Amino acid sequence: MTVKASAVKVAASRVVAAPAQPRTPAQHDRRSRVLASASAMLATGGEDALQMKRVAEDARVSLATVYRYFPSKDHLLLAMARARFERALVRVQQADIDLAGSTAGERVSAYLLREFAAQQRQPHVTSALARVLIGTNPDYRETHDEVQQMHLRLLSVIAHGHDSTPGYEAWMVLRVVAGCFGSATRNWIAGLLSADEARFEIALACRLLDLPPESVGSRTGSVSP
Repeated sequence: MTVKASAVKVAASRVVAAPAQPRTPAQHDRRSRVLASASAMLATGGEDALQMKRVAEDARVSLATVYRYFPSKDHLLLAMARARFERALVRVQQADIDLAGSTAGERVSAYLLREFAAQQRQPHVTSALARVLIGTNPDYRETHDEVQQMHLRLLSVIAHGHDSTPGYEAWMVLRVVAGCFGSATRNWIAGLLSADEARFEIALACRLLDLPPESVGSRTGSVSP
């Protein structure tokens, strides 16, 4: 085998397959069981305890099934993050989450502080999801973007309502707030911020949502989630 052919073979072996999407009720059930088992395993033992073979055994599916829907551990972690945001979005839309506040900033602050409190109760999960959500591996770019957009959509609904289409400035402010929330969480995990300091940064960032649009920027247009 030539050097060039060998290099091509190695590069091909590094390509991560795209996750399969469930189509039937049985497939959705198997995928959900995998996510539930992985979430429980991660919460109790951290990333070291999250082994694909153990997940398959606990979820009562084949190892091939696990890899079909989650080609890598990072795909599995990103799917956990997305599932969390999806559940939260449903609860917000059904008014199952009581968020006090008369302004967008107050409502988003109330939600994010509640989310941070939940993260404090599950440090293993928080640490793993924080790591994967800042990953730069191009194999996960599409999934990573979907998760980020889901979080932004959730914050948009909390801030502006179900049927809103935020303009460019409003959407960019939401991105800044989400970024500050992620940064505060990661710094708390790393021990660089106390919990009180992290909460202060989160609440402070949310005040940007109550600034008048003209004070944020001059670009106009609509940026949909």
